[in-house]
Amino acid sequence: MKKITNNVGLGKLTMLMDAVIAVCIIISVVMLIKFDKVNVQLQNTKPLYEVYVQDSLRMEQVIGDCQKKMDNAQVQMGVLTNKIDSLKGEYAAVAKDRKVEQKVKDDLQNAIKFDEEQYGSFESSISTDSALMALTSDTLQMSREANSDLLAAYAQLEQDAKSPRQAYNIMIVISILLFIAKIVLFALWSFKNMKNVHAVSPWMEKSTKPMWAILGWFIPVYNLMKPCSVFSELWDETKYILKDRSIVANEEDDNQMEFIGLWWGLLLFAKSILPLVVGGMMVCFNFWFLPISCTDLLDMGVFFGVKGFFLNLNHTFVAVLVIIAWVIYLAYEIYMVNAFNKMNKMLVDNESKLN
Repeated sequence: MKKITNNVGLGKLTMLMDAVIAVCIIISVVMLIKFDKVNVQLQNTKPLYEVYVQDSLRMEQVIGDCQKKMDNAQVQMGVLTNKIDSLKGEYAAVAKDRKVEQKVKDDLQNAIKFDEEQYGSFESSISTDSALMALTSDTLQMSREANSDLLAAYAQLEQDAKSPRQAYNIMIVISILLFIAKIVLFALWSFKNMKNVHAVSPWMEKSTKPMWAILGWFIPVYNLMKPCSVFSELWDETKYILKDRSIVANEEDDNQMEFIGLWWGLLLFAKSILPLVVGGMMVCFNFWFLPISCTDLLDMGVFFGVKGFFLNLNHTFVAVLVIIAWVIYLAYEIYMVNAFNKMNKMLVDNESKLN
């Protein structure tokens, strides 16, 4: 029989990580609520601000188009001025010359008249565009003055929201990294405990391989159930060994297997609720969820944007729900890990009975 290992220390480190993550989640949500107080005002102001911006852009576009048309007309008028002067000079040279056919003279006069009409058309266009540009500029200026309070309020709200949002982003990144680190620790702890079971139970050779205690967490979709089934098998086999070798009393089942299902359900609920109610970076918690995530999903958080859950759900209720879900899940996981640590210690203390 291979020597079994004492994994209690790794289990305790996993429990410590759970406790730290619980604290980080609470702090993150508190920071999120602080940001949300400003963001709600910002989002309520945003529609009016966006209407002003769109109107301003439209008027600026009109002013720009008028200026371009006026500039182009000025260029064309300059060309026509030179052309008319040239035609008039040519006409003056041949007007009294009897050798030049009258048709040629008439054609020159018609060309001069046509170019002068074109020149007048450009003058009229410049006058019209100039009036439109002046009117639009006055309207734009009046709009800026009328919406000065709105612009100042929106700018201030953006500034006020910047700091708490940055603090929240930093805290949630820390929480994400800690959560991933905790998964690695839990997977390694389960892997070592599964190796213990394989070491003392020959029949486990055809059962789940220890490597699945780690791989099961990181294969998309498969990780929706595999970590739970691995831990369930680990728990069941460990308890069977303890009873079979008379290390613990062979009493009735204490329904611990149902508790493992509850633990996994709490984990899935806690992880799945975050992308739906918060959106954005919280999707990172559900790394199996990323392949089907999309821009709309990232924006559909309760605390960001002006659509979906932002409009329809009570923000405080959701914040409290997130905290409760995560605290219950992490507390229950601490309980489960601690309970299994006791069984691991029994195996190590009674290694002589396992031969």
